[in-house]
Amino acid sequence: RLPPASGFVASDSTQNTVYRTSDTTQKMKFPLESESLIGRQLGDFKILRKLGQGGMATVYLAEQVSLKREAAIKVMHNELMSDETHVRRFEREAKAAAGLTHPNIVQVYMTGDFEGTHYIAQEYVRGINLKEHLARNTPPDCNLILRIMRQVTAALNAAAEKGIVHRDIKPENIMITSK
Repeated sequence: RLPPASGFVASDSTQNTVYRTSDTTQKMKFPLESESLIGRQLGDFKILRKLGQGGMATVYLAEQVSLKREAAIKVMHNELMSDETHVRRFEREAKAAAGLTHPNIVQVYMTGDFEGTHYIAQEYVRGINLKEHLARNTPPDCNLILRIMRQVTAALNAAAEKGIVHRDIKPENIMITSK
């Protein structure tokens, strides 16, 4: 699975999901006020807990109340919401990802702006990222590596056919599930 989001920084140890990013992003500091979203509702999505954080947004696990399903909600950082360039880039990312339907690409459910908070609601994928998987399972199994490479290239090909270039392909953005 390739999340349409950039890299993430946190670990979700209670659900066995890991989101991490490069060392440069880990050194960046973000305001803690986004923590206050836990327990709140953004439109149809009740925020349950934080999953990770990247340069442009924080990602939360949420429940889509109307459909009783889990979703990953990518919420744009507050300090970027007043910058129209960042808002347009965030919306472009969501629209590009929403136009993709492929078994190895995270599905975007919707985008929203709830009381000035811009977010992208997308499929929640349980698993760990490839970087974490490789760190836990060395040396890597050749057959598994080939399966992963086939799935990643199939996803990238599907995106390329729609004129989309991911620009942030790295092990931290490739999810490994039990399947």
